[in-house]
Amino acid sequence: MSRVPLRHRIYVAFVTGFFWLYFRLYHQLRVEGLEHLPKHGPLLVTPNHVSVLEVLALGTTIARQDLIPGIHLWAVAKQELFVNPILAWFARGIGMFPVDRERSDMSAMRAMLTVLRDGNLLAVAPEGTRSPTGQLQAFQPVIAKIAITRRIPILPVGATGPERALPVGAKFPRPVQITLRIGPVFELDEFYDTELTPAQTDRASWVMRDHVAALLPKWMRELPPNSGRLGARKL
Repeated sequence: MSRVPLRHRIYVAFVTGFFWLYFRLYHQLRVEGLEHLPKHGPLLVTPNHVSVLEVLALGTTIARQDLIPGIHLWAVAKQELFVNPILAWFARGIGMFPVDRERSDMSAMRAMLTVLRDGNLLAVAPEGTRSPTGQLQAFQPVIAKIAITRRIPILPVGATGPERALPVGAKFPRPVQITLRIGPVFELDEFYDTELTPAQTDRASWVMRDHVAALLPKWMRELPPNSGRLGARKL
């Protein structure tokens, strides 16, 4: 903790306090399974992605456990978020870094691997993009490949409520209750020391998806209609 610059500590405390009050008062935030959250990494945190709200709610929740964003906790965010200088400054201040979802982004990949190599937590939405229906999309095999080749434990998170509070296309959040369900840490160890063919990596991504789906209501576990491999873009 002493290595954390005082200015950053004050900034994170202010942001965390603000968003904690916002989520508790406006969205009646509930968090289940907080006992599953490790105190250190390396760790992949994999929430379902239906809105920007679950990202902020999860980050705020983790930050209150003495895991400081930008120091112990990092998150992958879409590159478009960093176009606006003010949003970019805010995002970087809470440990977010950009990824170009339209091409193979080696810079983002190196940043992700560095975070994990340094023993920190990395939050990434394995779907790759927000679900337009709230239903859990297919996961990107590349995330499973990172977890297997680096032998990284995974913390699944299921968020309900953000899909109604701030759905895709909405401008202002509605006062809908948000619940975060944190599941037990698991590893894709059945794929360790095996030949990682594309088929094997794809199968591993569905194992990851099953762990997140188990934390969601039944209607959210189903793939969106006619989705194919929605969200399966490669980094």
